[in-house]
Amino acid sequence: MPTNAINQDDQLIVSPRQRKNPVLRFIKNVSYIEGDIASDFMISKDIGVLFLSLKYHRVNTKYITNRLESLVPFRLRNLFLLCQVDVNDYDKLLLGLLTSTFGYGCKILLSWSARESAAVIEILKLNRYKGIESLNKKQIKTHNESVSNLLLNVKSVNNTDVNLICEKFNSLREILHFNPDTIQDIKGSFN
Repeated sequence: MPTNAINQDDQLIVSPRQRKNPVLRFIKNVSYIEGDIASDFMISKDIGVLFLSLKYHRVNTKYITNRLESLVPFRLRNLFLLCQVDVNDYDKLLLGLLTSTFGYGCKILLSWSARESAAVIEILKLNRYKGIESLNKKQIKTHNESVSNLLLNVKSVNNTDVNLICEKFNSLREILHFNPDTIQDIKGSFN
């Protein structure tokens, strides 16, 4: 796309890192330019998107945490991780991804193809003025709610278990590093 087109705020800014990304072929409803940005796609000054293929993540598991760490100084109010699910065995990869990205405040969006990834990016760009609330069904307001959401992704854990775990442990760090013997102290259905 030519860089002298419309007002830069009207255009999606794409990092040179994404130059060969097949997603770009499917971005048709918004114009974009290449620019020197920290994230992969800049929707607006407050909204950034990192793109991650699970195929790539399976081979380079530290890549995304390094990228997220590099974005901390930029203090983006809304950071999205657009994760393209392009492997069959994605359950454990996504759980690991949730755990490693939890502390960075990014929202994970899933897509199953380059075309779908492009559609997500276009929707973010076209709805940038509506506010992030338009993309979220429910805003997570507390740390406890965030931890509960994360724990409920484990198939064998139910709401009662989550409430008991949250009463026993004060933080996600404590939950992740608990001594297996302490599970005996928690009254509940998993005893």
